[in-house]
Amino acid sequence: MYKPKLDKDIRCPLEYGLDVFGGKWNSRIICVLAAKGTLRYSELRSELTNITDAVLGASLKALMKNEMINHLW
Repeated sequence: MYKPKLDKDIRCPLEYGLDVFGGKWNSRIICVLAAKGTLRYSELRSELTNITDAVLGASLKALMKNEMINHLW
């Protein structure tokens, strides 16, 4: 497993924003959810073309970890 040589030392809000939204799909997911509101996984999947289930799942987990989105049970 890859381990960076230096620990991340994020002090600038811009760096934090880029860390959270830096992925190709994260900003697109946020934009779709902002426009459409709460969506089920399959509804979100159909809104985002050309995304795999693995990438969508990983992106959603990362956004939940950063508390950018939440899930409803």
